[in-house]
Amino acid sequence: MWWKLLVGGLFVLMLTGAFCLGPARGGDPSDELGRQDQTARRFRLMSWNIGYGNLESETRTHSEDLPAVAELIISNDPDAVAIQELTGEDQLKILLALLKDRYHGAAASIGSSDRVTAVLVKKQPGKTAMPRFENIRAADKFASAATFRWTSQAPEIVLISAHADAFSASRRRTFIAELIDWTRHGTKGKTTLIAADLNFEVSTQKQSHLFTDNAKHDSESYATLLNDFSDLARGAGATAVNARRIDYIFGPSTASAARAEVLRDAAIGRMDHWPLLVEIDF
Repeated sequence: MWWKLLVGGLFVLMLTGAFCLGPARGGDPSDELGRQDQTARRFRLMSWNIGYGNLESETRTHSEDLPAVAELIISNDPDAVAIQELTGEDQLKILLALLKDRYHGAAASIGSSDRVTAVLVKKQPGKTAMPRFENIRAADKFASAATFRWTSQAPEIVLISAHADAFSASRRRTFIAELIDWTRHGTKGKTTLIAADLNFEVSTQKQSHLFTDNAKHDSESYATLLNDFSDLARGAGATAVNARRIDYIFGPSTASAARAEVLRDAAIGRMDHWPLLVEIDF
């Protein structure tokens, strides 16, 4: 008889344990799995100058390329995109429509240039909050910025899309200094990312180049950025024709890149840049 009582007692203990350790009543187990998956997923950021090379009559983005640009963005599914060399707001509206309403977006003001940068932020299921977009004035140019919360657990992200001068390293140096000054005062408590075509010719050997007037300025500008940020795509290689690495993604020192890749098979028309894709762990 005693062994029957023992077996019965163990059975009751098993039922009690299963009840206490199982999913909470009234909750959907898939919700918890979804939260865990979202927390584990890396932030995917793309940066892409979609303009043409300097030998073309029109070096800004060509509208006929936008369907292919949208297709590539959709196929890679980034959480945010930094775009450079749009002609203006009208092209951004075309691109957003081609992206099938999957992204919020805003373009910077023209400033002294004839082309603009833009930031795209992917719409998250169940979230209605819009990103906050703003212009950043640096030297005689404008960069575009978006502030948004990627997950409910993560701090706010400030993503900056920027385009530095193509021909003057001294102007690039001024631009970078003022851009960094803005981040130091405008992004406290937030995770700041800079995705940009900076046109750097970083070298301790060369002092002149077709695309710059003094490589020393670029090396110093790059070093200044590294005082505040990590170069998350350092090992990805050249991002433009002529084996030039001139597109960058910078993030906080606490971030690391699980993947940094230049999508060299993605060239469209006569673009002279390839998309840069980084997956970031914060």
